[in-house]
Amino acid sequence: MLAVVTGIPEHKLRVIAPDVGGGFGSKLQVYGEEALALTVARRLGRPVKWTESRSEGYLATHHGRGMIQDVEIAATAEGRLLGLKVDLLADMGAYLMLVTPGIPILGAFMYPAIYKMDSYEFNCTGVFTTRTPTDAYRGAGRPEATFAIERTMDELAHELGLDPVEVRRRNWIRHEEFPYTTIAGLTYDSGDYEAATDKALALFGYDDLRAEQRKREERGDTVRLGIGVSTFTEMCGLAPSRVLRDLRYAAGGWEAASIRMLPTGKVEVVTGTSPHGQGHVTCWSQIAADVLGVPFEDVEVVHGDTRAAPRVWTPTVRARCRWAARPCTGPR
Repeated sequence: MLAVVTGIPEHKLRVIAPDVGGGFGSKLQVYGEEALALTVARRLGRPVKWTESRSEGYLATHHGRGMIQDVEIAATAEGRLLGLKVDLLADMGAYLMLVTPGIPILGAFMYPAIYKMDSYEFNCTGVFTTRTPTDAYRGAGRPEATFAIERTMDELAHELGLDPVEVRRRNWIRHEEFPYTTIAGLTYDSGDYEAATDKALALFGYDDLRAEQRKREERGDTVRLGIGVSTFTEMCGLAPSRVLRDLRYAAGGWEAASIRMLPTGKVEVVTGTSPHGQGHVTCWSQIAADVLGVPFEDVEVVHGDTRAAPRVWTPTVRARCRWAARPCTGPR
């Protein structure tokens, strides 16, 4: 991006991204101040450092979400889901950043959640406003979808006079049905929602809590007892995939690495992906050690420096083409 903005060839730019302590969304972005610092440094012929204040960070870095969700659900009198319709009005902010319009679209795959239904319609309208732009931040479209469908399931249970857990039981994907392709077009490889829910209910004594709740209501207790139920399944492993390719998300989510066997028997794993708190270095070292049959401590992961890994993304373009044989189905 700096090469595009400044006109400086990529091979004359070096970007170093040291450990930053954690990934809290706004660190993904390319900000104008970064390009300005580079431009000013070239103009002055000396190093330039830019540091934002805490308040500037809150105001000017991209925000996570801003949307109005209009959700309609159809179900039988017994509580079986028939269809779901979602209409979103999504705040884009004053201008688009890296993946601003793509974030609500990611949620499109999550609105049906772990439930079976016969039909699904998703529509999203992006709106420019005078606010700070939105972009991927702590969940990137999925928490919004989860809140919407779980709130809707609670409303359905209330409408039908059923326990919220029971409504979910009647609609979720059963363990013997996996792998299961949802109405949104994603294939869930495995799961056992029955066992997980039964264990959770037993751990916090769900039946006893419901009994206590009824007693308080009957005696008009001023201190009420609220009980919340929610399910969530993350769509992990979405990248690399045909789904992201068809959404035109960068290069389909591809990344690559190179492995160097050194004369001393040591191993270098060079990657362009920069971890920030997820434990990639440990995981990649373990994988390389297992595959190559070398001691774990003999593997070093090199990342965060374009001089060490300047072209790690190049092989991904060819790999992406090999995945393009089958079209992706999903919400319209």
